[in-house]
Amino acid sequence: MEARNPPQSKQVENETFWRQHYESQKSSGLSRTTYCRQYDLNYDRFGYWISKWNHSHSDKLVSVKLKAVTAATPETTLCTLNLKNGYSLRIHDTQALVVILERYS
Repeated sequence: MEARNPPQSKQVENETFWRQHYESQKSSGLSRTTYCRQYDLNYDRFGYWISKWNHSHSDKLVSVKLKAVTAATPETTLCTLNLKNGYSLRIHDTQALVVILERYS
């Protein structure tokens, strides 16, 4: 019986592998298509990892609208709602008061 050569070790394509290629591709200035051809990478697999990273980051971001507060104008309480749980809600904004009155009147 003839002895067989052990199989060649297959390159591990884990997240670290793809992250290194992603950083390299960004800094190279090459398009993803050109980069994948040059380094013999699977274009769709590379895209999978990129979309996975983009998706995971977008879950952590929350859009917030900020309103500047000026120290010169003291806040006036327009209305106070006493809630059943013992807390109270003070309304300082006329638009918020209008919305609450429209919905709960």
